[in-house]
Amino acid sequence: MAMLHSITSITQRLMACLALLVLGVVGMVSPAIAESQIPEARVMNQEPIQMGNYQVHFSAFNSTFVPSGVAELYNLRRGSRYGIVNIAIRDVSSDELGTAVTGVVSGHTMNLLTQKVSLKFSEVKDGSAIYYLADFKFSDEELLKFAIDVKPQGSSRSETLRFEQTFYQ
Repeated sequence: MAMLHSITSITQRLMACLALLVLGVVGMVSPAIAESQIPEARVMNQEPIQMGNYQVHFSAFNSTFVPSGVAELYNLRRGSRYGIVNIAIRDVSSDELGTAVTGVVSGHTMNLLTQKVSLKFSEVKDGSAIYYLADFKFSDEELLKFAIDVKPQGSSRSETLRFEQTFYQ
């Protein structure tokens, strides 16, 4: 059992590191390029959620993957006990890649004891990219369930994105 946990933990950490390397997050950051160092919400092993003409991309990861200067710039808590959830909304009505759009994003996490903690999202605009970031606290090997309400700009309805993920310190 311990070996299975170790393999799972290592696999998840390697996947997160690979995703962040692809996104260009690793390395030192100067304030001038800090905005481009936040990982844009890209799904690693899940499909984006389709909401009519919109796609919602999401990811959650340990906050230590974000350089300290970037975390400070966006008022995100950073450390081995904190994670970040990242949401991006794209209007795909005109083409497959779509265009980033703003929206209203809110939600919470819930642990296995059904304790809910609200997420406070901040909107980040980086060139043509728009995404929403919120930090959260977790314990080692904690499974968190996310419920995030997303209402894209121009849409008359909102939908709740639900996913769960185990976090490790």
